[in-house]
Amino acid sequence: MSRRGILAFSVTLGLSMVTAAEAAPSPTARFAQEPSVASLQRAAAALAEVQPDRVRSLLRRARAAGSLPGLKVRVGRGAPAYTLYRDGYVPATSEGWHFELEASWSFDRLIFDHNELGLLRETQRLAARRESLLVEVTQLYFDRRRLQLAALAEPGVESEEAVERQLAIEELTAILDGLTDGALSKGGTGSMGDR
Repeated sequence: MSRRGILAFSVTLGLSMVTAAEAAPSPTARFAQEPSVASLQRAAAALAEVQPDRVRSLLRRARAAGSLPGLKVRVGRGAPAYTLYRDGYVPATSEGWHFELEASWSFDRLIFDHNELGLLRETQRLAARRESLLVEVTQLYFDRRRLQLAALAEPGVESEEAVERQLAIEELTAILDGLTDGALSKGGTGSMGDR
């Protein structure tokens, strides 16, 4: 066989392999309408309010608070008044209203605010909670997907094991919906029986 014939045979064989691969859908293609694990993780983080943007916002606001003055307002009526006479101050009562406004700045808070220490501890707590939540959502998502694929491998089987598998899929769907404010059910159907 000539080189040109080998090359033509190789190209034809390669095209037929691609066509065969395209014809056989992936087992997970059936779940394409369901949300991805990343979108469920984002929904869970948003619901639990453990997003990194929220923590950064808290730190920015703590820094900005140092530039704002502390205000004190006093309002009163009938406060004692003092009149200066030759012999000294003589107390007298005043029936009028008086108002006082006091503003004070703590410029040291612009460099370091004591609230930042508490915010840093809160940041670490939120980061640990976020990591734990994302791991939990990921594990639940793929446990559910494994059960769905196992159910696809045995279509039409109504054994006790198949019923238990279906219940487990529905349980995992409910847990994921609870963690994500219903993002899984809103993005697709929850169980194999709904299809």
